[in-house]
Amino acid sequence: MCLGESFASCGFLHSSLYVLLENLICSNFQIRSASDAVLHVVSSTCGYPTVGHLVLANSDYVIDSICRQLRHLDLNPHVPNVLAAMLSYIGLAHKILPLLEEPMRSVSLELEILGRHQHPDLTVPFLKAVAEITKASNREACSLLPQAVSLFEDVKSKMSDVEKKTMKGSVCSESRHDIDIDVSPMESGEDGGVCFDGVATPIEQWESILFSLNDSRRYRRTVGSIAGSCLLAATPLLTSLNQAACLISLDIVEDGILALAKVEEAFKQERETKEAVKQVCELCSFHGLSDTLDAFDDETDENRLLPAMNKIWPFLVACIRNKNPLAVRKCACVISNVVQICGGDFFSRRFYTDGPHFWKLLSTSPFQTKPISKQERTPLQLPYRSTSISSEVSVAEVSNLKVQAAVLNMIADLSRDKRSASALEAVLKKVSGIVVGIACSGVLGLHEASVNALVGLASIDSDLIWLLLADVYYSKKRDMPLPPTSDLPEVSQTLTPPSSPKGYLYAQYGGQSYGFDIDFSSVETVFKILHSRVFTSQVYS
Repeated sequence: MCLGESFASCGFLHSSLYVLLENLICSNFQIRSASDAVLHVVSSTCGYPTVGHLVLANSDYVIDSICRQLRHLDLNPHVPNVLAAMLSYIGLAHKILPLLEEPMRSVSLELEILGRHQHPDLTVPFLKAVAEITKASNREACSLLPQAVSLFEDVKSKMSDVEKKTMKGSVCSESRHDIDIDVSPMESGEDGGVCFDGVATPIEQWESILFSLNDSRRYRRTVGSIAGSCLLAATPLLTSLNQAACLISLDIVEDGILALAKVEEAFKQERETKEAVKQVCELCSFHGLSDTLDAFDDETDENRLLPAMNKIWPFLVACIRNKNPLAVRKCACVISNVVQICGGDFFSRRFYTDGPHFWKLLSTSPFQTKPISKQERTPLQLPYRSTSISSEVSVAEVSNLKVQAAVLNMIADLSRDKRSASALEAVLKKVSGIVVGIACSGVLGLHEASVNALVGLASIDSDLIWLLLADVYYSKKRDMPLPPTSDLPEVSQTLTPPSSPKGYLYAQYGGQSYGFDIDFSSVETVFKILHSRVFTSQVYS
């Protein structure tokens, strides 16, 4: 450090910066701490307020070093950890996002089947790096829409001024025509703009707006491209039996889908801005700018969200089918979020087709083992495939309970949100029957989650939920209420008591369940809660 500012000018900074970042992941605490201390000293000596600003100012050198080492992973197996640590350590990954396109291509190749086969120990480190890049993409995507809205408001304001000048010029033209003065309301200005009755509308300000719109468009496409690459790389690993890889992939999918949604929203806003600028160009006869606007028509390349979700969905279903308790809980939460982002209509047919894999998790009480049917028996295992003890036997009861609670919470979230509720319309009777059966049982660990799910489902069809609950409640209740008027039949005539538990409506709709026996105290509690929170409010609303 005796060189002071010459440390950077003599080239020592560029040659040592990557080495210092590399040692941040060293297993030796003393080396790791020393690297961190040196980075802070170098930042201060070179005039940077933080290490993040130091790395940001020299990010091209750092990324270039990473890209070189990614080409020789056998010699540099630590490089994915360096990339992940650097992006999380500096906290400024979003500011170097455009530079991450090249390393992201190499990372994507390593996460394909051949790359995972050659370097199996690097899968999780690479996924951690992709997760950091996805977080950065998501952060930048969330900032795109406010910027696009700000530019649109600026354009609308200037457009309003132009329209006022146009109207003023038209009025002046009419008055001059009345007194036989031949003056054109629109004349060319000396600065290349257009004059409205002597008031110039310079073309330079609209050129500046067009440059800003073009820069915004290019950066939006970069963010969308990187987010799409992250999703493409992580999606196949949703089915991984490695729990860490699966969980990181789920985080990537959640952040990546949100990023693509924000990119599409920004694109729609940019399109409105483009139309407004085009109107001004036509009004002011800025033919050159109008031609430039037509040159970058990219409406087709921003249809990213639903195609990406269409590819991801089968892997999410496969993740559910793997029955890893922690992964299933996380997957249920991710599905809840992505359905609300993409809209329920897109998933209606998918829940109808793939729903049984979800509802199967709710068909058996955690405290009772379900008989294994012929269809569910373990198929022939090939010798090179890893096998494990049956998950239904080895998984603890508490884990199964948490899985079922997670699925019930997913149902509650989807049904409460108007944007996602349509996803459950095709399977509403099936899902409602299952949830009513769980709510009416004595499984206390699922009581709150099942009630929340019923409240959500009641927001879609409250009559169906009341009918399913009343069918059980009044068949068990001894003191039957009298009808309010003699014209109405008694409850026992409307809801005939079933001859067996399988005769209840919830059992007919939801199918056979195991271990969820009816507990009348639970039935009464749930019916009263729903009556106060849903049924009564809808009667008087």
